[in-house]
Amino acid sequence: MTAPLPNLVAISDIESRLGTALDGPEIVQVESLIEYATDKLHSLVADIDIRIMAGALRAGLVRGTLVTAICRALDTLRVGIRVRSEQYPEISTTYADADAALVYFTEDELMPLRPTGAGGGGAFSIRPGGAL
Repeated sequence: MTAPLPNLVAISDIESRLGTALDGPEIVQVESLIEYATDKLHSLVADIDIRIMAGALRAGLVRGTLVTAICRALDTLRVGIRVRSEQYPEISTTYADADAALVYFTEDELMPLRPTGAGGGGAFSIRPGGAL
């Protein structure tokens, strides 16, 4: 049995980004989001821990990507998972179906984290039967 992979961010990283100290239930929510986001990123990006330790991937980039996804999810939890819009002064709330992907990473966020191939060339064409 292998040891569980460590979380790549801490609550202090989230608090730094938000510029506020978390307390009470939000700490429990953020701990849960950290674990989920870390596990999700491990499943999406191959050998992330090994590449960080080898210096092939910057830890700050990984931490920033995770913190962004976690803050996005925390904002969703603060507003309400299914709340699409609210209007005041007369209270009116519009609900939407809950998004299954509370924690997600955009392609732009994942691209710099993915390993690059040794021969990352561009497009090419082959002309069968062509003269050399």
